[in-house]
Amino acid sequence: MTRRTTQVAGLCYLFSSLCIPPVWAQETPFQCRPLTCSTLTPTASVDDETTNDCAYRAGNLWWVDYVAGSLAWSNRKAVRPVIVAVFDDGAFIDHEDIRNQLWTNEAEAHGKAGVDDDGNGYVDDVHGWDFVENSPDVSPKGECRSRISHGTFMASLVAAERNNGVGIAAPGSDGARLMILRVVGCNRGVDDDANPERLARALDYATRMGARILSFSAHWNATTPELDRAFSEIADRQDAPHPAIVVASVPNKGEPAAGYPAAYTFHRIVRAIPIGNDDMISPGTSVAPPGLNLGAPSACVIGAGSSPDHYRVEQGSSNSTAILSGLLAGIWASPPYAKLTTDEFLARVVRARMAESPRRSKPGSRTPYLDGVPLADACLLETGRRKARVCPQPGSQREPGP
Repeated sequence: MTRRTTQVAGLCYLFSSLCIPPVWAQETPFQCRPLTCSTLTPTASVDDETTNDCAYRAGNLWWVDYVAGSLAWSNRKAVRPVIVAVFDDGAFIDHEDIRNQLWTNEAEAHGKAGVDDDGNGYVDDVHGWDFVENSPDVSPKGECRSRISHGTFMASLVAAERNNGVGIAAPGSDGARLMILRVVGCNRGVDDDANPERLARALDYATRMGARILSFSAHWNATTPELDRAFSEIADRQDAPHPAIVVASVPNKGEPAAGYPAAYTFHRIVRAIPIGNDDMISPGTSVAPPGLNLGAPSACVIGAGSSPDHYRVEQGSSNSTAILSGLLAGIWASPPYAKLTTDEFLARVVRARMAESPRRSKPGSRTPYLDGVPLADACLLETGRRKARVCPQPGSQREPGP
């Protein structure tokens, strides 16, 4: 296999950042001051008045309210948090908005250092695994340490801690736990390619260790039979021992095809369609196959940068994927749905409710977007007491129970 075939393309490392001074150069961190960087920012206030994260209080987490993410928050600890595996370049797990949101392999956390305490073939894999260097250290390496870590940013959009008084919150704050899987590097060398064998091992690890949502803010243009089988086993096989929902990025940089894993037509694939200004599908969005295609915000999104307290504003289809992954986790972990199996959740919540949402993007310019796409939201969690401004006909989205 050639390197061109195995190399992952479109990890969106080269975000178009806004011209905002670095955090250290400001008296007040920019995430805590109201920002105007997109016509998408709809709120001067917030939907959840009890949440104290400064970016949310400043109205800068417009994307949380845009997907009614606050409806997935609860003062009660989730009985069964949904593990979201983030396939990326690693993450700074000591970041203030991430460190308390991690999945923990309890056998390794309370075991002996240097010993494979749970016998899964990975030694000391407390919060995930680095499949590039075969190490339990999931932090970004090489160039990723001195510039934006894509994986750190994505992890924060999935599950940034809520009500810790700083930074941001995410739709999956209360219901998601982060499994960090480093599958690519940043040094642009052969060893940094996300090759199929490495991805297949990471898929097997994630699902065996309990991940129910696999978040891919990335795409690649070619595949192999081995990788096809690995995804099929997880995302299509009816009697799969470890089924999971694959949330796949659909690129918006003019690529003619969506790339993998979005190009798969497996029934457990949910694609994130990037939504830009004025509820429009982002220009240059690739054609996605028919299926579970849900619009999620892509522009003017604040997330975690480098440890311990830096934040950035970025844009791109990667954001849409992480936001959708966190939203699905938050809904799935909520009391009405926490006991549903993977296929039950897909059928009764994602397909029957979210994909049928009356909230839609504006029509796109080409098939399959001519009628727009349903906008991902948590409005199905709305009740007479808990509402979100974006939900149509307040109170009509009440859930009678599964």
